[in-house]
Amino acid sequence: MIDQTTIPTPVEVHGADGTAPGTPRFSFRPVDPAADAELLHSWVSTERAHFWGLTGASVEQVRTEHERIAADPHHHALLARDERRGGTPAFLLETYDPAHSVLAGRYAGRHGDAGLHLLLPAPGSADPGNPVTTGFGDPGAADRAGGTESGYSAAAMEASLEHLFADPAVLRVVVEPDARNSAIQALNARCGFRPVERLDLPSADGSPAKTAQLSFCTRSDFAAATGRPADTVAHLSPVRWATANRHLLAKALAEFSHERLLEAVFRDGTWQLDGPGVRYRFQARRYALDHWDIDAASLRCEERAGHPGEAREGGAAAGVGRPGDVDPGPDAGWAPAVPDVQRFVTAFRDVLGLSAAQLPVYLEEIGSTLASHCYKQLHAVATAAELAAGTGDAVADFQRIEAAMTEGHPCFVANNGRLGLGTDDYLELAPETGSALPLEWVAAHVSRTRFTAVDGLDLDGLLEAELGPELRSAFRTRLERACEETGLDPADFLPLPVHPWQWRHRLSVTFAADVATGHLVHLGATEDLYQPQQSIRTFFNRSAPERHYVKTALSVLNMGFLRGLSAEYMDATPAINDWLQGVFAADPELDPGRVQLLREVAAVGYANPLFHAATERDSAYRKMLAALWRESPAPRIGPGEQLATMASLLHTDADGASLAAAYIRCSGLEATVWLERYLDAYLVPIVHCLVRHDLVFMPHGENVILVLRDGAPERVLLKDLAEEVAVLGDRTDLPPGVERLRAEVAPEDHGLSILTDIVDCFLRFLAPLLEREGLVTEDRFWSVVAERLTDYRARHPETAERFDALRLLEPTFRLSCLNRLQLRNNRQMVDLTDPAGSLAYAGDLDNPLSGR
Repeated sequence: MIDQTTIPTPVEVHGADGTAPGTPRFSFRPVDPAADAELLHSWVSTERAHFWGLTGASVEQVRTEHERIAADPHHHALLARDERRGGTPAFLLETYDPAHSVLAGRYAGRHGDAGLHLLLPAPGSADPGNPVTTGFGDPGAADRAGGTESGYSAAAMEASLEHLFADPAVLRVVVEPDARNSAIQALNARCGFRPVERLDLPSADGSPAKTAQLSFCTRSDFAAATGRPADTVAHLSPVRWATANRHLLAKALAEFSHERLLEAVFRDGTWQLDGPGVRYRFQARRYALDHWDIDAASLRCEERAGHPGEAREGGAAAGVGRPGDVDPGPDAGWAPAVPDVQRFVTAFRDVLGLSAAQLPVYLEEIGSTLASHCYKQLHAVATAAELAAGTGDAVADFQRIEAAMTEGHPCFVANNGRLGLGTDDYLELAPETGSALPLEWVAAHVSRTRFTAVDGLDLDGLLEAELGPELRSAFRTRLERACEETGLDPADFLPLPVHPWQWRHRLSVTFAADVATGHLVHLGATEDLYQPQQSIRTFFNRSAPERHYVKTALSVLNMGFLRGLSAEYMDATPAINDWLQGVFAADPELDPGRVQLLREVAAVGYANPLFHAATERDSAYRKMLAALWRESPAPRIGPGEQLATMASLLHTDADGASLAAAYIRCSGLEATVWLERYLDAYLVPIVHCLVRHDLVFMPHGENVILVLRDGAPERVLLKDLAEEVAVLGDRTDLPPGVERLRAEVAPEDHGLSILTDIVDCFLRFLAPLLEREGLVTEDRFWSVVAERLTDYRARHPETAERFDALRLLEPTFRLSCLNRLQLRNNRQMVDLTDPAGSLAYAGDLDNPLSGR
């Protein structure tokens, strides 16, 4: 937020400023309300500074205002000093957090936003005791003391932005001068600010109400405008990189041990893992399901002398014995080394089964995951208690939690690969940035495109609801103009949204022929802003939350797949959702008071004829342009209710406190009662669908949205339906168009959809979190889970035999390994034509539900 109404017209900046080479011209110190009140009064009490709201104020009033600012943790006032003039006070810089200002809720904020106020006083007023000789003199004409130095405004603004961007947590500076102030807008543009929209802002902190010109300046924008290096990787510091490596190495050791790729031994009070030229020692606690909870701070890495590759702590040869020394024992020749996940993966490449082709790609995914963790260390600063408490705005809180999550998929080690995104792409598109951006739209010729929708919804109705009449009319006009060049009929086109990255990097290049011939027409961007979700290619509408989620194709490699979207699969998506809705509506056990579906109501897919003919069914080239619209949860919630994806329950803040535990405390319920309500809404309906309908979901954390009230689960909303559901066997009749859901899975493996996807891949992580915070013991946790299942069985004696056939309560079950799949082929983890046949198993796990 900025109101820099008191600046001279910007002119050219002089190259030399009289300071020593490399010395910044301006320095900054906090305003001292008592000592600086008189000076600041001379700057802000004039009519020239009327937008600061202190015109005619007394010195005491100015002092009081700055005492208020000094007491506000989200607002800071700094006095700039001109080091070229011996530290003379030069101008006032105020910075603040827009989320705690009049801008809150009025613009699409994101992590790393910082607001800015800048007040440049009138020439000659910087030192009220000597207003002439200490004015902003021209270095080329010192005799004009008191005049305006050429380029002074730009120099002050650049110094202010440089000061803000020196904080690596600041990614974008937000300003909002009065819309009538053309001079400040010109200066803003010169320093890299991009105008976004006009806002009517109420008065705040004494400032008058105004119509403001909202503008943003990113690190890249500032660099491009001023010729500086683009510092878009400021989050990659040595300290944060070391922290990220410890965190991810602990996870790698835990999950690879869980999947029985590694086997540490307990020796002398610590766990030890030996590898080729390296060894690792750590403290860990082991839980049910062979779950390892490794203390990242306890990790000690060592490298054998002469073995290349790992950086050492304390110098290149720290701890290495010298010829002639007495052999100190089994630790001779080992030197401490810094934890390094990429080095770990390289050392254990054979044990992990990484081929020569897979290794570098997997290392790149690990590097990207580490980089994202560094970013999250800076920006995921809200505590679990704060996230659980919320602000009273259910939609904003829902998206705040979505951006605050730090871990990603709990099982996968390389879970934030996102290969294909550059640094600017990352800051714009990664879910953890909390960004909101417009989606691009294209029009695709019907000869290559198919639109389908659920019963009762047509294309016109969807487009009118999603775009509104004005934008839809503008898109229609652009299409008509494009068709004038090609001779194609505008009536023969289907509009659809595309991911911004996909348009810039893939469609406009790979499908250039389609663009050139007019079969694919770029229509432009939406007015609505959309926030990327944890699934990265799905967007939530922040401008109009009642409008649909939009899921798009994204040809970026992440967690074992290029995240495309199959045009062929889109064809049947609405029919599958109609069928599922019918199943739920006809089954009393699937009470909408406990569980509901977020339907995918419409879908569109584009088949490029050239690539379609040149590729096989599962090719990524057939998944480059498609989209679907999914119902939003926003209209489903009532007053006082909250939303959060189930994945967020596993989120832990910087102090290790979990969101799940925070919700339990907010609810005031006993932990076991909270668990029962959660399991009755989530686990029991999923089990019932399998028992009664042979219907399995992929019910991982991102595919389930919790509806809570005062932290207690009320019901769940299931999403991502058409691509991630299946019907096992042939007991259930499927209508035409839905037949592709049928999957042939051995009857003895039907229960693994529950035991693997829910018990091992989610509840295994939740139980230790709650025990660690003293809410419920692990043993009691699993007893509650088993009780909810046995209670379900008792309520439905007619299906008891089918329930028992799933063997959910048997002593053991097969261990299905997700990381093994990614390590085997991190570009195509599973053969989608035979997903069950692609799975990797590693023996059996003891079932904590057995015998309870």
